[in-house]
Amino acid sequence: MAPYEKMLKSTSYERMRSEHPAEYVPASVFFTHGERSAIDRRNSFRVKAALVYEAITGHHVDDHMLLSNRLLLALANACHSAIYGPAPQKDPTAGNGATKTEEVSKEKKVEEGGGDGIKKTEEVSKEKKVEEGGADGIKKTEEVIKEKKVVEEGGGDGSKKTEEISKEKKKVEEAGPGNGAPKKASTDPPKPDETAAAELITDETWDSDRKRLVDGVFLVVGFLPKLMDAVGKSDDRGVIDQSFRSGLMHDIVTDVVKLENQLPLGVLLDVSLAVRDAVDATLRSVEFKEVTASIVAGHKMTLITRESFGEVVRKFCWYYSPFLSKKPQPADNKGVAIDAKMMAERTLLDCLHQSVVPTPPASGARATGRPSRMPAARELKRSGIRVQASETGRAEIEFKEQWSTLRLPALVYDFKLATVARNLLAREYEEQSKPVTRYFQMMNELVEDVVDARILRRAGVLRAAASVDAQEVYGLIKNIDGHATYPSVYMAMDREIETVKKHHEMRMNNFFVRNRPGVIWASSMAAISVVVIVAARKIRG
Repeated sequence: MAPYEKMLKSTSYERMRSEHPAEYVPASVFFTHGERSAIDRRNSFRVKAALVYEAITGHHVDDHMLLSNRLLLALANACHSAIYGPAPQKDPTAGNGATKTEEVSKEKKVEEGGGDGIKKTEEVSKEKKVEEGGADGIKKTEEVIKEKKVVEEGGGDGSKKTEEISKEKKKVEEAGPGNGAPKKASTDPPKPDETAAAELITDETWDSDRKRLVDGVFLVVGFLPKLMDAVGKSDDRGVIDQSFRSGLMHDIVTDVVKLENQLPLGVLLDVSLAVRDAVDATLRSVEFKEVTASIVAGHKMTLITRESFGEVVRKFCWYYSPFLSKKPQPADNKGVAIDAKMMAERTLLDCLHQSVVPTPPASGARATGRPSRMPAARELKRSGIRVQASETGRAEIEFKEQWSTLRLPALVYDFKLATVARNLLAREYEEQSKPVTRYFQMMNELVEDVVDARILRRAGVLRAAASVDAQEVYGLIKNIDGHATYPSVYMAMDREIETVKKHHEMRMNNFFVRNRPGVIWASSMAAISVVVIVAARKIRG
């Protein structure tokens, strides 16, 4: 079990989730497979399908459209066949190689003795479902053939009567390639019966491996390329945020980084390598000719390759980082995915955490330290310690004693900061060393009130849009680390904080520093007095 999966099952996470649902519970897209999220996942399937459809065609569709739902299922099926091999054909008579699940039947027999020797047999229910398509991507759901028969056998004359009371048969079929033409796509609002049918065309009956591939296709085809296109157009994260200015896209951007919506990197890479052929084969089929016809002229789908996979992960981390840094430059990514264990366990959230954690100290470096409390920003200002912003993008601080300068990473306050920060804290909750947690605890110490928030904002340590009030930033900083054990331990940061604290106390013990406002006032009055006395003597003569 991967580390993030263990955390999801812990009582600590349940407590965090219940107190801050907006930051932990997905709002629009759900990757979880648990029973409690089954309805949410079914509803979010349409959102995933619409984003994938738009990425392939360049054409936005209503998220209830049947064709986009079927397209996502077909792509996930094709990727499953490419990654794991074709699905076994348990029942060749099911049609087009479809796989049959168990046929569940229940029979109730009641035999009663008596003068007339009556025997009744009632067949209660029979259900069969065809869940998964074979190599051609078929999925059928055949719902409830109900039969009820009453057989009565007479007494001495041996007469027999058979009465068929009722027989109903309903079928809802989602056809794959070669199983009939699809309904014509329409941008008109969906009809009630079409909406009901769309709710049936989901991955609800699929196993967890196939559901993961549905989520992988959504990320690799629908979301990550869209994010990469936005990142490629600007170095300003505020401008990139404007690309996702709709409420739905805001939800999707924050949902993707939540602990509950993580997928192993290996799944994403496997889908990346298989999806190109999956898209080509699907669009060539007669069943999806409408998709091919709806592709906007000049539109080209962005594909993630093995060579670009590492670059995608780095840009993802740069955009989601709570700290400001320079956008990463293109690098050689040929060495990606060498460590199979790492790819099987590490997620995008893990990569983000690694990108903001300072580089481990060299072997033999001093690793001692004790938790110390950082003085508030206005106290540092009073003792003459200047606070400056750094753009390393890592949760580390640096204090230059000879210049009385404290350098802190620039914290970016935007619509996703609270979600990113809290999920990073949950990610390292059970670890011994907690650099991100310790950083936010230090910020809590620095910011005792709104005045401190304004001081840090003027110093560039807090970056926010002009429309964001200091009170809002202050509220987030004071509450973000509420579940962390205080103080959390991160030796490298604790040593720097201890140095800052000692330097601050030494300067405050100096009378002239401690009483700097009074000294300045007294010095000014003395200077004015001297000027007045000299001027008076000159006048007298």
